[in-house]
Amino acid sequence: MRRFLMRISFGLILASLVLNAILVVLFSWTYTALTQETLIATVQFTKPYEGSGFHIAHLSGEDGKVVGDFKIYGEQWRIDAKFMKMKYWSNLLKLDSRYVLERFEGRYKKSEDQNTQQKLSHDLGENTLLDHFTLLGWNPFVDIEYGSSVYQEITLNQRFEIYKTPTGFVIRRVPLSLDANTMKR
Repeated sequence: MRRFLMRISFGLILASLVLNAILVVLFSWTYTALTQETLIATVQFTKPYEGSGFHIAHLSGEDGKVVGDFKIYGEQWRIDAKFMKMKYWSNLLKLDSRYVLERFEGRYKKSEDQNTQQKLSHDLGENTLLDHFTLLGWNPFVDIEYGSSVYQEITLNQRFEIYKTPTGFVIRRVPLSLDANTMKR
């Protein structure tokens, strides 16, 4: 009888350890799926000459390919996109949110300046709809479609990395080293 109870106890302990390991793996997988950030673009700024009322923005895509160099006015910059947020359980199935970058432009801190000062907007892509699967006009995976926009202060000698999350965009600043090439830009 004692031997039987020892085997049962050992079996329960082993089952408990296996179950805990499975739960840790599932928690880690779920956390990763719901907090994933994907780099979609980077932006760096230069000022062509002191006293110019504009900056040149150097925009690169997710693969590092240059999207373009854009002249912008203001103290801030902004990037706009169409965004399709997936339902959270869809993220667990690796069906990520989708986006289409639409516009890049300068922005002023004060709304009065925004209304009266020089401004310039740049189209980044076609005015396309986001493709998605539907069943009789209904998509079981898509939660909502909306516009998403992020903006930040223009800072020289920094690279701005734009990341897509399951719910929109975030920006991270990365300081650039002050080497000869950066100083010339």
